[in-house]
Amino acid sequence: MKTLLHVNYREGAGKLDEFFALVDRFGYDGMELRAKYRFEDMDQAQYRKKVAAYKADHPEKVIVFGASIPFCRGTEEEIREQTEFFLDHMEWAKKECGTPLVNFFAGPVSTKGVSCSMETSGSGIALEEDYERAAKGLRSIGAKAKDMGVLLALEMHNGYLHDLAKPTKKLLDMVSCDAVGANYDHGNVILNKNGEKVDEVFRILQERIFYAHLKNVFTVAGGNGGFMITHLADGCINQYDVMRGLRKYLKSGLVTLEYPSGGDGIYGAKIDMEYMKFLKDELEIE
Repeated sequence: MKTLLHVNYREGAGKLDEFFALVDRFGYDGMELRAKYRFEDMDQAQYRKKVAAYKADHPEKVIVFGASIPFCRGTEEEIREQTEFFLDHMEWAKKECGTPLVNFFAGPVSTKGVSCSMETSGSGIALEEDYERAAKGLRSIGAKAKDMGVLLALEMHNGYLHDLAKPTKKLLDMVSCDAVGANYDHGNVILNKNGEKVDEVFRILQERIFYAHLKNVFTVAGGNGGFMITHLADGCINQYDVMRGLRKYLKSGLVTLEYPSGGDGIYGAKIDMEYMKFLKDELEIE
């Protein structure tokens, strides 16, 4: 099992080289970056050039990307433009970075922005049309991903159709493509009042789990979606149980540590990797 570092540990204009240095210094096996660069210090071409140069210098490192297409509720023009960008990026990423997997989003389903409330976003308000549109789009790009040897993993994230295990499985069953599976992120699932417990997620998705994000949170405000990000060993999620399930079901062998917090991501990258090494030793995971 390989441990990757999410770019949100050290993200911002002028920080990409610093992020690369964290991956190297703390012994990560690679990284998850965003397909679209979103800061003003570089354009997309410069971003790709820098990432490809890092990969050329570090051929052993795994580089995956996060991307999205608004299949559920986007306009035809939005879907067309973003599909073109995605397919071009996936082809580039496979060729220049050897990218084996993409963390994917099928577009938000929401009335009030991304929310942990089942009443205002995600599968809680989804229509059958949302499933049909998402499945159609995923079948199309999934076939191309399969031809390239790339896996697409739908991140279980609040505000999206694929927020919890049950709706994610429903969507995957509709897609029925070997290249499309789930990215299990319990740090998101736990924030939803209808979120399944760790053992339930594994029971529902089993071998459909292609990828995983690991992060930890303290839930606050009576379980109504309030939370505070903390370090991987802390918080309400028992990562030992998560890793035990991943040892059995994880298809790609890739997990990425995530830290969507304004706190000290440099220290977080250090101690979170130390905890991962402890977990892998305890569970005898190679």
